[in-house]
Amino acid sequence: MAKRLISPALLFALAFGLAAVPTRAAEPSSAAGKKRSSSGYKLSYTPIYQFESDMDAGGKFAVQRHFLRFGTNRFINRNWMVGLGLGFDYEQWDFTSAAGLAGVSLWDDIFRTSISIPIFYSPGNQWRFGFIPTADFAGASGAEVDESASYGAVLTAAYTVGDDLTVGFGAGLFERLDQTEAFPFLVIDWQISDRLQLTNPFEAGPVGPAGLELIYTPNDRWEIGVGGAYRSYRFRLDDSSTVADGIGEVDFTAPFVRVGRQLGKQWRLNINGGATIDGSITIEDKDANELGSTDYDTAPFVGIMLECKF
Repeated sequence: MAKRLISPALLFALAFGLAAVPTRAAEPSSAAGKKRSSSGYKLSYTPIYQFESDMDAGGKFAVQRHFLRFGTNRFINRNWMVGLGLGFDYEQWDFTSAAGLAGVSLWDDIFRTSISIPIFYSPGNQWRFGFIPTADFAGASGAEVDESASYGAVLTAAYTVGDDLTVGFGAGLFERLDQTEAFPFLVIDWQISDRLQLTNPFEAGPVGPAGLELIYTPNDRWEIGVGGAYRSYRFRLDDSSTVADGIGEVDFTAPFVRVGRQLGKQWRLNINGGATIDGSITIEDKDANELGSTDYDTAPFVGIMLECKF
């Protein structure tokens, strides 16, 4: 198994949609000195279309992605909060004139289910600590479920500096289909002004919950975000393919623009657009030995996210 250091932005892609991660306004608070036991729920659906792109190995492809997320959290007392995040992803790949890669026929569909249990503790000062165990099952059509599991955990520590800035750090360790990955990352939530914020978006946006985003809020209903992320994900191949139980990996960097509007108290709509750049597709055998890879051209994408909080 290989162990490597990866981009900090990959934390949020690997954390599989942590809908229960708290912001400053939703964290355990000891200042009030009261027990908080109310729960909140969030459900979102995000369809995204990535336009056709040429592969260096020959052929083209386009992708339709669908992210479905459910999250809830509960304040156990003034110091502790526990959450639950569930996710289901579906990707439909449309390859054209592609003969395959490393002798392997390329996939049509990728499925991913995930679960996370975020646990956060506030000792009664400006510090907050988190422990986030996660697991998912990711595979192409025909892959064995018991061969498609990834799992790991993230530890975080964040410090609130006044009312406008929370900054912290963390580390994650994940076993992703015969590949062990360890990485540090930066946590930031900076209210630069009344209208401007720099933060790590935890929503299932155009590239999954990932990266950094600068958000401008002209009023209570509208917001405009500009950001970027690096994403890498792995999935098990069909057990009846040329390379039985092989592994596919997709990597890309994605700058994006987002326009969001609040629709009443419970609903929110985001419209996203951007491009995947520096993208690559890699094929490995079942023991994670690389068999072949190809880069692909920059591909624009568009998407929406409809979210309900209740």
